[in-house]
Amino acid sequence: MNDDRLCLRVADGQEVTGRFRYRGFYCIDHDGKDIRDFNRMNGKIVFIDPVYLPEDNSVEFIASINLRTRYSEDLYRFNSITGRTTHLTFDSPGEVGRWVLDRKQVPRLAVTSPQFDRRSDPDSFQKNVVWYRETAAAPWEKLWEYESLSGQPMGEMTTPIAFDYDNRTLYVASNRGGRDKMALFKYDTKTREFGELVFGHRMIDVRGGLIFSAAEKKLLGAFLQPRNAVDLLVRSGHGQAPAPDRRHVPEDGQWIGIPRNGGKMRSSTPTPTAIRGCTTCWTAPSPRIEPIGEDAQWLDPSLMAERRFITYKARDGLEIPAWLTIPAGSSGRNLPLIVNVHGGPQSRGYSGVSWGRWPEAQFFASRGYAVLEPEPRHSTGFGAKHFRSGLRKWGQSMQDDINDGALHLVKEGIVDRSRMCIHGGSYGGYASAMGAVRDPDLWRCASPFVAVTDLILLLTAAESDLPAEYLRTDARKMIGDPDKDRAMLEKNSPARDVSKVKAPILLAMGSDDRRVPIVHGNRFNDALVAAGKKVEYVVYPGEGHGFNKDANVIDFYTRLEKFFAENLK
Repeated sequence: MNDDRLCLRVADGQEVTGRFRYRGFYCIDHDGKDIRDFNRMNGKIVFIDPVYLPEDNSVEFIASINLRTRYSEDLYRFNSITGRTTHLTFDSPGEVGRWVLDRKQVPRLAVTSPQFDRRSDPDSFQKNVVWYRETAAAPWEKLWEYESLSGQPMGEMTTPIAFDYDNRTLYVASNRGGRDKMALFKYDTKTREFGELVFGHRMIDVRGGLIFSAAEKKLLGAFLQPRNAVDLLVRSGHGQAPAPDRRHVPEDGQWIGIPRNGGKMRSSTPTPTAIRGCTTCWTAPSPRIEPIGEDAQWLDPSLMAERRFITYKARDGLEIPAWLTIPAGSSGRNLPLIVNVHGGPQSRGYSGVSWGRWPEAQFFASRGYAVLEPEPRHSTGFGAKHFRSGLRKWGQSMQDDINDGALHLVKEGIVDRSRMCIHGGSYGGYASAMGAVRDPDLWRCASPFVAVTDLILLLTAAESDLPAEYLRTDARKMIGDPDKDRAMLEKNSPARDVSKVKAPILLAMGSDDRRVPIVHGNRFNDALVAAGKKVEYVVYPGEGHGFNKDANVIDFYTRLEKFFAENLK
């Protein structure tokens, strides 16, 4: 918040997923005095999401809370010392999912998105409306609207990000002009006209992460994630989109602090060959990077594996991004492979945390395996085509993308084709199970956990914590309609046909999983046992959609270590 006052959010990382894990939002002086908790408002437990922290020495912050209604966010100003709150958005234009403040902290833009159960037509996309007002007392006016699916553009989409310091120019993310990737543009709120392209990226969407200097009152750049690190784009004037300026930026930096008054940037910078990160300070444009401290000093960097960003072509020509980890000290040739597929699938395996799913890849690599973490079609952040080409393609072209990544490494001589295993959780668990079912001659083993194994069950089960409105609308567009597409969904449900399975399977589930209920694991295991297939089935009591308790995490990875050693010799 400032040099003396800190804000922090507390959560219990060992609670079962699906239960209440948020433990509160607190403000405290750096010396431990004047602590104030903001856990309840009007008798309700609330989740505090700060949208503005002061650029001076103020002790006030602004946060977004859905206190009035389930579907709408409101903004409140909080005094971090006295606890006093002020409601800023009583006069909202509807069910607001996002607000944009101007430089005087006035809410002047809002995006309304009527929720699933308010939608009269289940076959329509999410309707979003961008509203604007000139002052806090002015009426709301509609600027434009757009359609989306799971937050992704289904047509031309423009979303507001932030005001510039003139309080007139708006920075927006847009795919206007037929672009595939979202890019950063200017928009004049007076003339209602779009301005210049500020910058875009060849591979990824630019949808936020802007860095402003309060001291210089200008946009400095943006955080992007095209590689295994966060790239910093530094603006060099106006007009043309700048190229990434990495002359003074750590090669694998994950920026964790932004200066509020012209101070130094802090970054956590694990190198390509080490999981152990260090925190540094950098003041642009000086080339000097000052170290502050190292993380996990007990780790020997020389034992850590190298992680590379790669791309490869799917069989239909689509470019697939991926991360490849090579065991330390290996020749990098003819290695056994673990393909680790992320969940979602409308997500990214690497989503801004500096190490992403890096520790798991390091664990596997330390046992001598190459690790491929692909971003198959329908992953987000890589443009509209990448997302849309995965619609209703579970077990089909999405599965092809995963296979094509493994075969690409075989062709490059990095991987031994006879020693490949597929692994993953949630959707990644589905892909792992489907790999064993659909491509029995490709994989030596499969290790799905918290895995979807029946697509019709996923779309119709009452036990799931997925909202019924979501299952009735967006899920059917992305996965399939259990009535109209029943044959396709049955064909691509691993639990419904295990006759071709050859590879041993290690299947792990949480007993209390509400996202993918344990019935998915039970049905898949029962089918495998009935067909005489080799399966090891473990259920962790008290766990949900992922394993959090230390004893269970240790047990799970010990089992994986043994399973891979037996099958990838």
